[in-house]
Order: sequence, then C-alpha cells, then structure tokens
Amino acid sequence: MLCYFGATFFSLMKIMEDNNSNGTRKALLLISYIIFIVNIIIPILLTTLIFRRFEILKVKEAKQSFNTLLLKIDKSSKWRIINPTYFFARRLLTAILLTLPIDNTFIFLQYVFILMSSHAYILYMVAFKPFQTSSINSYVLANETFYSALIIAIFIFSDATPERNIKFGAGVALITSLILIIVGNLAYNLFVLIRGPVNLKQDINEQKLKRAEKEALERAEDEERKLKKKKEEEEFTKLHDETQNLSQQDNTANGTTLGNTTHDPMNPGKKGGKKGGKKGKGQDDDVAEGGIGGVNDSDFSQPKSKHRRNDKEKAKQDDVVDGQIGGEEQAEGETRKKRRRKKKTVDPDAVESAGQESERNENPVDSQEKGPEKQDKDYF
Repeated sequence: MLCYFGATFFSLMKIMEDNNSNGTRKALLLISYIIFIVNIIIPILLTTLIFRRFEILKVKEAKQSFNTLLLKIDKSSKWRIINPTYFFARRLLTAILLTLPIDNTFIFLQYVFILMSSHAYILYMVAFKPFQTSSINSYVLANETFYSALIIAIFIFSDATPERNIKFGAGVALITSLILIIVGNLAYNLFVLIRGPVNLKQDINEQKLKRAEKEALERAEDEERKLKKKKEEEEFTKLHDETQNLSQQDNTANGTTLGNTTHDPMNPGKKGGKKGGKKGKGQDDDVAEGGIGGVNDSDFSQPKSKHRRNDKEKAKQDDVVDGQIGGEEQAEGETRKKRRRKKKTVDPDAVESAGQESERNENPVDSQEKGPEKQDKDYF
C-alpha cells in the first residue's frame, strides 16, 4: 500500500515516454506495462476477496490474516471495510491524472478530481467512522481536512489569478496546511507511543462495545419503526375494508327500501306486487278525487263536465218513461187517439223531426244515446 502510488505513477511516466530506442528501454517499457496492469487487477481481487469472506472477519483468529488491509478498521460493516478500496482507487486515478502533459486540454481534471476525492473522503469519514477508536477517526479526519485546504491553496497560488495579494494569502494558507499536516502526524504518533499498546487495546474494546450497543439500539429502533408502520398500514387497511362494508350495507338497505316503496307511475302494481298495485291504485284514486299536489278540482272555476250532467238527466228520463209504461196505459191510448184525429191537419213527420231537433239542441249526447228508447216510447 505504501508503494502503490509511486509504482503506478512511475510506470505511467515510462509508458508516456517516447524514447524506446534500445533494448533496455524496451524492457523497462514492458515492465511498466506489467506493473500498471497489476496495480489495476490487485485492488479488484482484494476487494472481491474481502466482500466474499466478510462473515469470517467476525472471527478473531480468522480476521488476523486481513490485518495488512484492514488494520485498525472496524470489521463489523461492509461500508467500513470498503476503506481500502477507496484508498487504491483514489491513488490510481491521481497517478493517471498527474501524468497528463501540461498542454493537454484536460489538465484541469487534476485539480478537480483531487479536490473532489478529498471532500468525498471527508464525508465518508463523518458518516461511517470506519476506524476502531474515535481518536483514530479524528486523526484521519483532521489529516484529510488539512490536505483538502492544501489543494485549494495550491490552486490559488498557481496561475489562477494574477493578483499578488491573493497569491500571498494563498501562500500563507499553503505553508500553514503543510505545517498542520506535519504537526498532526507527529502529535498523534507521540500520543500513541505514550498511551501504549495495552491502553490502546483497552480503548479499542470499549469503543467496540459502545458501537455494538449503539448499533443494536439503532436496529431495534428501525425494527420498531417498521413494525409500527406495518401495524398502521394494517389498521388503515382494516378500517378501509370496514368502511367499504358499511357503505355496501347502507347501499343495499337503501336499495331494498326504495324497491319496496317506489312504484312505476304508468304501472303501479308491477314492482310492488299485489299490495303495491293496490296501493298504487289507491294513490291514483286519491289523485283523481283530491287533485294533484293537494289542489282540489273545486279550486278551479271550470264547469262540470257536460257528459256527466247528461247521464244524470238520461237516468231521470228513463225512470219517468218506465213509470209511464207501467201505470198509464190508458193515457197512452188516449194520446194515440188524439194523434189519429190530428193526422189530417198536422204532418206527423214534421212534428217528429221538429221535436227531435229541439231535443237534440238541448241535449245532443242524450239524443244519440236515447234514440232507441224514444222509438220504443213512440211504439208504446
């Protein structure tokens, strides 16, 4: 890991060199290609091996074989053991970008990638805290922060701006960042030396227990949150089903009530059966007698039907005729005699037509209906 960046950078520099005239240079070029390819393949193989054997890392005796890669790294999470992968990828890409010639159009990617990778690692450190103790995490985080400030100062101190005052401030920030990086490394090494391996081991165990308790509480909270959410969803679904059932029952009840009480205006007894038919008939009678909407026929000033008046007068005349037929035969005989006497002076056809015409004018409907009855009367 210590030689990874140097080996990658110098192999790329040899590959980019154009002078390969003699055999020694060609051999070095071949070695440079091999080193560069190996530096790409080895990190991929190591990362795959760590992830496939992640369960073994929980065993104390088995994880000792991974101490070269995972030294002082907490091995209880895959997000923490990804730290070596980031280490290799960052140095590989940095070595590739630093070999770009000065006149290359993508030269600005050197600054962009180095700065963004430094910021990304700071965020990773804050989020996951991959190392075993808080002191190691704080040391690495501070070291990365000073490194990020150093990169920004280098960019400002270069040809980014022609202002001398700004360059002077960038130079001061650059020197300060370098001093802080050196002092930070020296201070932490002295701290570890004074603390000793025994106390350091004790700190690691205490931090491990605290982290395990914290993660257990977080998992319990997550499970409780999931159960609560699931319970709320079940209650909501149950309440929704009950609401649907109640609405269906209400619709069914309303439909039954409407089916029993409503009827067809044109055919009242069709939907309600015999009782419904009778009820509908009664309602029609009420409408016929009492009027529509509580308004009686007497409220209007229209005369009664002439047809009903004529029927009543017809009934009265029929009663009169029947009484004459049953009790006054003698009077009828005298009447016939008088008519015979008057035949010579009055035309019976004219009299009869005049009488019918006058009767028809008074009651035209009864004249048509009483035609046969009048003939019978004349006959008697």
